[in-house]
Amino acid sequence: MGPLVIFTDLDGTLLDHESYSFRMALPALDLLKRRNVAVVPVSSKTASEIRMWMRQLQIEGPFVFENGGAVVIPPNYFPFPVEGSVGANGEVRVSLGLSIEGVRRALGEIAGELGIAIRGFGVMTTQEISDLTGLTGLELSFSMMREYDEPFLIEGDRGVDLIGEAAAARGLSLVRGGRFFHLSGGCDKGKAVKVLAELYSRMDPDITFVGIGDSQNDVSVFEAVDRSFVVLRPDGTFDPRIPEDAAERVKGIGPQGWRMAVEALFADGGF
Repeated sequence: MGPLVIFTDLDGTLLDHESYSFRMALPALDLLKRRNVAVVPVSSKTASEIRMWMRQLQIEGPFVFENGGAVVIPPNYFPFPVEGSVGANGEVRVSLGLSIEGVRRALGEIAGELGIAIRGFGVMTTQEISDLTGLTGLELSFSMMREYDEPFLIEGDRGVDLIGEAAAARGLSLVRGGRFFHLSGGCDKGKAVKVLAELYSRMDPDITFVGIGDSQNDVSVFEAVDRSFVVLRPDGTFDPRIPEDAAERVKGIGPQGWRMAVEALFADGGF
């Protein structure tokens, strides 16, 4: 098998939906480390959250945060300069989305125009977000450091299509993840994956790109890679909003399915 890069969702995919455990995926993570396969998180999580999880997962390299709002690349990761803003620690950020201020302003306008009760992270209390996500302490604080993407809930899920139309009219994108709807501007996970795929391909044009996810929010990733896998949701079903031909189905929930997807990649040579 030639070089691989795996772009992966986190919540409900590599991380368990409820406990955030990745224990079931550890054998696959260990194999990928031995094979020097890059594992690139592509998540709705904030940059601070993803950095924390990458430390726990013991993976290094680029990542995509807040549903494609930006790509972060470690200093000197690629053997050529990458255009973008450079942070104090030498990381390069390639911004692709509208700022959170603009997204939240648009969300408020849409709610007012449609007369639909919408609650986003920007107006939720810390306790509300903790109750909805199960996060506490530092993880909870990190989850609230939004820069590009606003998670929100709709009262009774009423008017989803109308909200989507109003968002599109403003050049914004509405997607649904595992827990929340997400509003962002001018970006999605797939666009960010394409940015990184182009950079990786400059190093080796024969790299195979793989995507693993669990929800409609990951379809744009599936469309941007060579091979893709969707894992089961906690209730044992596949997200019905994912087209049948968008990704290979693996019959394992969350991180167990993630391990099974990696097993499938290496099936010919043994796992």
